[in-house]
Amino acid sequence: MHTDRNNLQVDLGSDLLLEVDFKWLMAGQGYAVDPDRMLSDRAYADTCLQCAQRSRCSALQDCALNLRQMLAQKQGLPLH
Repeated sequence: MHTDRNNLQVDLGSDLLLEVDFKWLMAGQGYAVDPDRMLSDRAYADTCLQCAQRSRCSALQDCALNLRQMLAQKQGLPLH
């Protein structure tokens, strides 16, 4: 099977950018987020994402939705 390395790099880069955006948007709301833990701890990730979705910051809400979709693909996190 042939894998296109350029597409893989773009996907990894965009995932990383999404994680970093989320971390800093949450920091702007006064919450510290551990991006590595979000990838390995479903309960922690879900708690952080729920907090973000309750925020009044629309950029953070949008980022949380996109991050939830990305995590669902990576680790089977529910999409609620």
